[in-house]
Amino acid sequence: MAISRTCIKLEPGKVGMTSLDIPSPGPGQALVRTRLSTICGSDLHIVDDIPALPAGTPLGHEAVAEVVDAGEGVTGFRQGDRVVPSCLFGCGLCARCLEGDLQICERFGAPMNLLFGAQGEYFLVPNAEINMAKVPDALDDEAALFATDIMSTACGAIEAANLRYGDRVAVFAQGPVGLCVTAAARARGAGLVIAVEGIPARAAMAKRLGADLVLAPEEAVEKILDLTGHKGVDVAVEALGKQSTLESAARVTRLGGVISSVGVYSLHPTVDLPTDGSFIHRRLVTTLCPTGADRLRRMMDVVRYGKVDLTPLFTHSMKLAAAPEAYDLFRSRRDGVIKIALRP
Repeated sequence: MAISRTCIKLEPGKVGMTSLDIPSPGPGQALVRTRLSTICGSDLHIVDDIPALPAGTPLGHEAVAEVVDAGEGVTGFRQGDRVVPSCLFGCGLCARCLEGDLQICERFGAPMNLLFGAQGEYFLVPNAEINMAKVPDALDDEAALFATDIMSTACGAIEAANLRYGDRVAVFAQGPVGLCVTAAARARGAGLVIAVEGIPARAAMAKRLGADLVLAPEEAVEKILDLTGHKGVDVAVEALGKQSTLESAARVTRLGGVISSVGVYSLHPTVDLPTDGSFIHRRLVTTLCPTGADRLRRMMDVVRYGKVDLTPLFTHSMKLAAAPEAYDLFRSRRDGVIKIALRP
């Protein structure tokens, strides 16, 4: 039987490459061959912090791929089609899916409905008709990949905040998701966009993607309050998943404003809001990455028609076989790394 070289979780904090049999697609499934993949912060949480996902778990949920085969019921795709899958998949039939929230599918159980195996040469896409979309010819692989997760997550954070034209926005942390939030806020029509980041390469990228101002974390709260006449910003986005950034986001949000969180707090059994009054009469929203075929098409159109260009986030390129070394690089944040393009 043919095999797929795939990156798997070996033990907490460690990944490695292994050979897995290439599966045959079942009803509703598509078998795809990876063209481009990458590592997400969520992958680090899976490897380091989530014991429920055992050793041997295939890793990766962001990829551009090519259709190899399809199971019964998959009629919208042909062999050779270039596609992107959703990072979270839905059944399409439960109440949440019918409302358009495939990412919180009741049947598969969010967030364990995560796509797995996209850091392998081949992987299966469940319910492909509703969880996968064709890539327009006008988009290259690098531009299309962001639609699968972090671009949609970032846009979701801004959409959930109901950002209005001219709103003042502060984005705490400029990792890959935070940088996408900064770009999304600018594309959505924000006024003042303030990025909070202490790593010089990421601060420079935030400016490139639309931030008017970048502040160091240790000075951010005081300076944001000074800039806004001590009223605060309309929207503060927490994009890191740490207690300190959530507190800071709360402290700089004006009365009646929105704290929008897309951080993953897996290291914290609980998180707290400050008791100095900065959480009173504010709206706190949390968002999982919006997914599904229609969402993928919309995200790709945003890129296709020039509203956002996230390809500068690819700072490094490596072979898929070198995924363990790529994990070490991504975890260390050295050499200005933001996103790593992994190719077979």
